[in-house]
Amino acid sequence: MTYFKLIFKNIRFKATIWIVALIAFSLSIPAVFNNLYSNKEELAGMRMTVDNPAMVALIGPLPDGDYTTPVMFAHQMLLIMAIIHSVFVILLARDISRKEEESGLLEYAMSTGISKNTVMISQYSLGLLINSLIFIILFIGLNLYNIEGFTTSGNFYYALSLALFGFLFYSLTLLFAQLFKNDDMVFGVTLGVSLGFYIYRAMTDVIDDKYSILSPYHWLSKMQLYTDNETASWLLCFLIIVPIVILTFSLFKNRDLNDSYLSFDKNKKDKKINSYRKLLYHNNKVLALSWSIALLLVGLSYGSIFGDIDKVIGQNEMLAEAFGQGDGTTMFIGLLFVISAVIACVPGLMVNSRLLTEEKTRRLEALNVGSLKNKISRGRTYLSHYVFALFLSLFTYLLTLLGMYVASRGVDISITEKDYLLAFLNYSVVIVLVIGLSSLLIGISKQAHIVVWVYLTYMFLANYLGQILQIDDVFLRLSPILYLAEVPLESIDINIIIYLTIIAIIMMLAGMFLFKRRNLL
Repeated sequence: MTYFKLIFKNIRFKATIWIVALIAFSLSIPAVFNNLYSNKEELAGMRMTVDNPAMVALIGPLPDGDYTTPVMFAHQMLLIMAIIHSVFVILLARDISRKEEESGLLEYAMSTGISKNTVMISQYSLGLLINSLIFIILFIGLNLYNIEGFTTSGNFYYALSLALFGFLFYSLTLLFAQLFKNDDMVFGVTLGVSLGFYIYRAMTDVIDDKYSILSPYHWLSKMQLYTDNETASWLLCFLIIVPIVILTFSLFKNRDLNDSYLSFDKNKKDKKINSYRKLLYHNNKVLALSWSIALLLVGLSYGSIFGDIDKVIGQNEMLAEAFGQGDGTTMFIGLLFVISAVIACVPGLMVNSRLLTEEKTRRLEALNVGSLKNKISRGRTYLSHYVFALFLSLFTYLLTLLGMYVASRGVDISITEKDYLLAFLNYSVVIVLVIGLSSLLIGISKQAHIVVWVYLTYMFLANYLGQILQIDDVFLRLSPILYLAEVPLESIDINIIIYLTIIAIIMMLAGMFLFKRRNLL
């Protein structure tokens, strides 16, 4: 088995899931946009909606010319898909580089006689393969659409730019893997660079976009895909990948395994991690900080459009039909409250799922090697993950609502501070239920945890599309959101909240009972 096959085998499942998810989501949007905005008046209304500083900061400057469905697709989706894709490739590159090195797998592989050049070529080849597959499948998929304006050149440049953007941050991650010794540091720094470029572009696009040229996100928006001014010249900026690759090869070749060029632990006292709770926090602080910042930005972006919601609904037949009976703005904001709660479940599930990683790497067994007094039981580790996961999801949901509130201050809407607090109280029970289900599934079997991700996806699609497409309630019965009051339109039902919370606690306790008794591995 070659080293390339070895690392490919280790990531093939998550890579496949991501490629399918990215392609499926990207290819579903054109049809949705084409149905939602089916005439020039509706497209003109959307153009007016995104032509303001808040939306420029979020998705980039408005392209020149007519705002057609393909132009809207590229304008509103390319930067968002780029930042999401960058998170995945950063995780992937981190896992096959610094994480493999920390685990000792790379050292074992190199003991067979493979060279450092072979290692680096294999790592880059894997990134090239994944991004090439995304480019090819996305290009072919977009060409299958029979929607006016989706040109072959526009489809080609859209798919290519997303793939090149992904490969750029994949390469940056491999570079930072040479500089930093800890895999969490590699992930945190690279993600920070990605978010930093995005925030820098958001500010400079509003002030003066000539300063945005330093950001890779700006290169994407300046291509003006599907317009008469479409240009591929900005793709030349991605040639920066070449010196990054050369530098990475050189740095890896000239350092020892398990060493790094930058270290922040010298001349510092050892961190006193004398409890599992502190260790759990230490291992997840980058994840917690990243999601906190990301969902605060999501809340700010949502809040920035509250003043234009009524206009958009009035100019769109489908949205008018879905939200037209009553206060459309309030109904749409209520939907955003729901969707934000579902999204906030993700960081908590990621923390909870790391308990399965502890099991897989046999670290749970190591926690039981202490004296009888100092042993850390399975129940304690289970509860530590549950509490931290629940706290993180609730905190990030609160940050999302805070972002909405701050960005929408001064907008003439009927939503008050009390409505935000009631929304948090009402929809937090969704988070409590999802984390409780996650803990129950962990207690049943490590293979069963995938079910909670499927359930979360169902909740997102059922409640988001269900409201807009007016799906029958029969398809929503498995979602707890159906049984909760529609805040801010309705008063909260405290009895329902208590019942659902009790169910969540029962699931958590049942999961702990099963986890303490099932065989590990």
